[in-house]
Amino acid sequence: MFLTTTSAERPGSASLVRYGTRQRLQHSTTRRVHVVENLNNLVSVDSKRNSLSTLTAAFIEANKQANENNQDQSNTHQDLPPSPSLKHLIFKKVHPDPIKVNIRCIFLRVGEIDTLNERFYAELLLEASWEEKSFKGLQTRSFDPSVNWTPELELMNGIGELDHDITYSVHYDKQGLATITEHHRLKGTLWERMELHHFPVDVQELSLSITTSHSIKEMIFTKNIKQPSGVNRRIFTDEQEWYLFEHVDIKVTEQIDEYLDDQYNHSVVICSSHVARKYGYFIWNAYFLIFLITSASFTTFPIPLTNTISYLTAVDVYAIGSIFSLCLLNIYHGVIGYINYRMSGNISGTTTSSEYVLTVDRWALVVFTICFCAYQIGTLIWTYLVPLKKRRIMFVKDNNNRFQIESTYNGKINFVNIVQRTEGNKLN
Repeated sequence: MFLTTTSAERPGSASLVRYGTRQRLQHSTTRRVHVVENLNNLVSVDSKRNSLSTLTAAFIEANKQANENNQDQSNTHQDLPPSPSLKHLIFKKVHPDPIKVNIRCIFLRVGEIDTLNERFYAELLLEASWEEKSFKGLQTRSFDPSVNWTPELELMNGIGELDHDITYSVHYDKQGLATITEHHRLKGTLWERMELHHFPVDVQELSLSITTSHSIKEMIFTKNIKQPSGVNRRIFTDEQEWYLFEHVDIKVTEQIDEYLDDQYNHSVVICSSHVARKYGYFIWNAYFLIFLITSASFTTFPIPLTNTISYLTAVDVYAIGSIFSLCLLNIYHGVIGYINYRMSGNISGTTTSSEYVLTVDRWALVVFTICFCAYQIGTLIWTYLVPLKKRRIMFVKDNNNRFQIESTYNGKINFVNIVQRTEGNKLN
């Protein structure tokens, strides 16, 4: 049997109540949230009256226990909703055992993921469902969160004020057993611990951590196995940088709340989605370049250990100079990185320190570029003026010798022809 609900608008004063770093996901108003039921397959009138009589008796008995020291209370206070202690007594009367709250989480939209500041933006739909025994067979009864029991959920990893709406729905099965569902629609920034040990092939967890003010003696979280949780991958802001997985992991744990005096464990549920970084850019622009640079170090192994000459050749000088410049650049990057790390620790002058390091780095780039270009140009000039000079002289001598031969033999003749003539004369 399917029932529709009327959603309750969130009033402007319904701000989230913080306990330390927590935010209570609950309306601060006593307005009732009504439920419109399907009137088909209703139970008999007698069963309704019996259930209603049982609930009324429990309510009267709890009311007597809560007000035994206040017999002179005025009649004007009788119309107010029950106090939290009275609601607790009614709940314990109807639910002697801890109630199981089934959790379902849907990531409607995942926004920007900031790994450096360990936060991400998301829009989520959280559904908490539980069986309400007091509603059994009462299909025409409306659910009032200010009177009836609610799980009193609290958000543990919210940052700032979140956009939050709550609606309720009631569903009856064939036996008339009611299942209450509390629908939370959250929109805002959440905190998440993000590690970069496996960068750039890292996988990050985006989680929603929920707890409750009820102890485990009153309620416990369980995973909703009837309705699956998941992630909407169609609306994803960082799609070019991350791959978003569709599944959602739901983990239930317990912890002791220090700000409460009961010293009882409180159930905690963590709904986690996962994203994997797209590493193609970093493979080509980081790993591949480093691979090529490192591979250059193996080029020295083919050189024989016993050189045929005991001095450095021109190519040896150029290779040693290039390797020296590479080592010098690596040393500089290590030093400037350490200086930047040390100076960034000064929070008061972070902006000034960053600008100073950036200026030094830019000037270092200019200096190293000039030195590199000067080294290459100097090598070319030295090669042209020293090793190639002798080659040019030899070409000049060859030309002079050829000109002398042509002038001696009065014709276009070269030294090869002279050799052939000389050999022919010897044979004759």
